[in-house]
Amino acid sequence: MAKTLQVQDIPRVNQMAAVLAKNGLGHLLHLVGLTSPLSAGDTKEDSTTPFARRLRQAMIDLGPTYVKMGQVLSVRPDILPQDVLIEFQTLQDNVPPMPFSDVKDVVESELRLSLEEVFTEFEEHCLGSASIAQVHRARLVDGREVAVKLQRKGIERTIRSDTHILYSLAQILEHNHIILPGLYTPTAIIREFDIAIRQELDFVYEAKNAERLAQHFNDNPDIIIPGVIHPWSTRRVLVLDRILGKPLKEMIGILKGEEANRLAHQIMEATYQQVFEFGFFHADPHPGNLFVTPEGKLAYLDFGIAGTLSRAMQDTITAAFTAMVFRDAEALAMTVYRAGGTQGRIDLREFIDETERMMMKYYGASLDDLAETATLIEVVQLSMRFRINLPSEFAVLARTMALIEGELRQLLPGSNIVEEVKPYAKRLMTRRFSPERVAHDVARMMVVAQGQLRDLPTQFNQVLMDLEGGEITLITKDPDAAKMREEIRAAVLRLSLAALASTVSLGSTIFIVMAVWSTSIWAMLFFGLIGISAMAMGIFLFGALGIHVLFAGLFNLRVWRSRLFSVLYFFSWRRDRD
Repeated sequence: MAKTLQVQDIPRVNQMAAVLAKNGLGHLLHLVGLTSPLSAGDTKEDSTTPFARRLRQAMIDLGPTYVKMGQVLSVRPDILPQDVLIEFQTLQDNVPPMPFSDVKDVVESELRLSLEEVFTEFEEHCLGSASIAQVHRARLVDGREVAVKLQRKGIERTIRSDTHILYSLAQILEHNHIILPGLYTPTAIIREFDIAIRQELDFVYEAKNAERLAQHFNDNPDIIIPGVIHPWSTRRVLVLDRILGKPLKEMIGILKGEEANRLAHQIMEATYQQVFEFGFFHADPHPGNLFVTPEGKLAYLDFGIAGTLSRAMQDTITAAFTAMVFRDAEALAMTVYRAGGTQGRIDLREFIDETERMMMKYYGASLDDLAETATLIEVVQLSMRFRINLPSEFAVLARTMALIEGELRQLLPGSNIVEEVKPYAKRLMTRRFSPERVAHDVARMMVVAQGQLRDLPTQFNQVLMDLEGGEITLITKDPDAAKMREEIRAAVLRLSLAALASTVSLGSTIFIVMAVWSTSIWAMLFFGLIGISAMAMGIFLFGALGIHVLFAGLFNLRVWRSRLFSVLYFFSWRRDRD
């Protein structure tokens, strides 16, 4: 341990060992080489309380860093097993608020002004206190009511120290060849936490998330995102417009009938927009972070955790979502398989069958009849069973959707989940295959095809040079090996014809679509003529390709060249004899 842990870390490690022993987790101490001299208390394992619950209590006893670690990892079903995931989702910050003298020191040191110069009112009693920050109600000198979120004094230093210890312990686990459940190594798990906590400790990052989401929802009057007050927002202090309303967790038991139905569809619509339109989503929409305003609007709070989806990942989520809604287990399984990575071969047939069994329970089932495990989380867990490593954003989205499903379960008891989301799936399919999106995809494919076609001769020549230079060694007993180069040339010719024909055909489609959309008769004629010409050329190239594929064996150039030389030699020899 002396090689990885610093001397100043030993008291904290000793405290961690004592907490683990107290919670019946003493067997974990030996995995990292912590023995009785360092660990206080009984290390006997408690068999009466579930392991996940004891682990959650240990996180609470270890303090703010570990509570936050549990909260951060609770959004990662690809890292934690299901029982631990459920326990960590119930972790609540139970931290006493900072003294007001510390609050004043933090605000004034960050803003470099006295409290009175910025605020006319600043309530000493906080609205909420958490492991990293606490929130106070205040009023700016210009009269605006705001919420001030400020970082706890010294918390960043504490988290940095604890994270260093966690990295050291993770390295010890790996050195001892300890394999954890799932696909992540101990160091990789700590790295994921480290990345997430660095973002949460930087309120500038949270402010940017809020502004980005506000910009996306600018045209949706039913969604409220609090504005960021920039002159007074820094890395450790975040000043936002105050939102009037009640948290969703309080409204769930109050709203009934049409009001509950309206709010549920607001949540579904906002989620649809974030995932499938914006590619950017609030990743922690639990009922405490969603507010309902007096006007019935939905407001989002706390933007420390957000997810970003690339266009490719959006397409993957689209395919997975529509496959689930329209009961296509094979399409869902293949979508997940292509999106992830595997270290070896898997039994695809078994994976598809397991996916089918998983999906069966969602058809005809009401939201309140379903288990607590949400749909996408089950997909992630099934993928882990088959050693398919999905991208982290997929797992974060799965946890987000689990929170949404839990809220819908309470707002719409008795509703059929598939019927509720089917209109969104149909809308999504219409949008996915709209002329604009198809034209965009075609243009992107043309650019890719053009690059591949341009590089193909160079790559082929490089292969031939390597073959001729002896840099590639082929060991074969095939008696027809001499024909290999001729066959490679024929294959490259066919590939080139196919790529060229595809590019020309795609181009003709774009020009024809542009002709249809044109408002000018001259533009319509111009684009139409180019499109039809390109289509004719594409048909010609495909025809040439077909002829080459069908009759290449009959018209082997090498054979015909040999025959031609034989005939010429025969007549030349006869003429010489005469």
